[in-house]
Amino acid sequence: MTGVEGRFAERDARIGVIGLGYVGLPLSLAFVDAGFEVRGFDIDEERVQRLRTADSYVDDVSGADLEVGLEAGFTPGSDPETVADCDAYVLAVPTGVVDGEPMMGAVEAAAGTVAEQAGERETLVVVSSTVYPGATSEVIDPVVSADRPAGSTLFAMVPERLNPGGGHEISEIPLVVGADDPTARDAAATLFEAITETIPVDATETAELSKTLENTYRMVNIALVNQLVALAERLDADVWEAIEAAGTKPFGFQAFEPGPGVGGHCIPIDPQFLTWRAGELGTELPFIEHAHEVNEEMPDRVVEGVTTALEARGVPLEDASVLAFGAAYKPNVGDPRHAPAIDVFEDLRRYADVTLVDPHVDPQEAELPIVESVSDDALESADAVVLLVDHDAFDLDRIGTKATFVYDAKNAMPRDAGATVVTLGQAATRTDDPIEAPTR
Repeated sequence: MTGVEGRFAERDARIGVIGLGYVGLPLSLAFVDAGFEVRGFDIDEERVQRLRTADSYVDDVSGADLEVGLEAGFTPGSDPETVADCDAYVLAVPTGVVDGEPMMGAVEAAAGTVAEQAGERETLVVVSSTVYPGATSEVIDPVVSADRPAGSTLFAMVPERLNPGGGHEISEIPLVVGADDPTARDAAATLFEAITETIPVDATETAELSKTLENTYRMVNIALVNQLVALAERLDADVWEAIEAAGTKPFGFQAFEPGPGVGGHCIPIDPQFLTWRAGELGTELPFIEHAHEVNEEMPDRVVEGVTTALEARGVPLEDASVLAFGAAYKPNVGDPRHAPAIDVFEDLRRYADVTLVDPHVDPQEAELPIVESVSDDALESADAVVLLVDHDAFDLDRIGTKATFVYDAKNAMPRDAGATVVTLGQAATRTDDPIEAPTR
């Protein structure tokens, strides 16, 4: 074992992490904990200043964890020279899709930083950003290799698999390691085996496909149960109970739940990398495209459900006061990116008086008026409470006791709630007596 792989095995290596967000920061601390010197680069100076004072902005990284990492050898910086002469570079910058086109600008810029800062000896470049199949060889490799001595750079794709708010440590999550030659694959596996188990595959494109497949699998199965919502509203059947019952089968079925849509940085985006790439290669993935459309329609279905349920109680939406609970894309995190809850809020407030409640989401980051909590009086006087995200911080027993009516898009309200509760997938019909509106 020689060259850069040997340095990884001996922990005699400097790791440069480019992008210190929800992926790059935990990875940096994991490598420090494994005994490496770690340099982190981020273009956001405010972020870097917060890191230097052990002030974490990532949900799954505590200030105490960050302080330990800083003392053990983690050096964050906003100057590209922070990551000069590293033995390995891990690219953990954001990507996205706009109008169906992959946004690779941040990845290209990160590759440019590597080209400028890497030394002349053998260096490993790892792509952990989510990209379309083929991007490592087509986008990152040419940018880095253009200014590097021939044969001095090894490339690998190690897609991130973190689950913010999910309670899994990095050491508990196996990582796929893909490279187009054995030398690069072995070097990357040796590096990442310092922090977790690795699963080697024979090409960077295979690793890229595995990542997009994981989240596409989730997206299309969520779309399936979301589409069943419309059917359930016309049946004497409970879609949530049906899913729970189907989930008791010990094989052949994995339960997914409907909701107001899909959000975050992965599930709404990654499948579009596949559909775009398919088009580039002269084929189509209509099944994935349709599933995406189904999920994109869910905020409208929730607004329609709230409107119908209010009208069943004799309250036009234009006259209603509404409390919308949740602005994050999933429970117990502060990330509002692509949050369907925000789409619901934006649509509702075009007509009604709506207050958005979320103890985790920063109003400045979301660029929305958000309050952390509401009083009992506000709950009692609201025409509707709309539960969009089931944060643990929300006292659902209190909501069920104080509110008069709740539209529950997450099937999370207590069964013994005193409020009238209409759940997503349950039809609400007009009635002369508001108290007789459909309940669970």
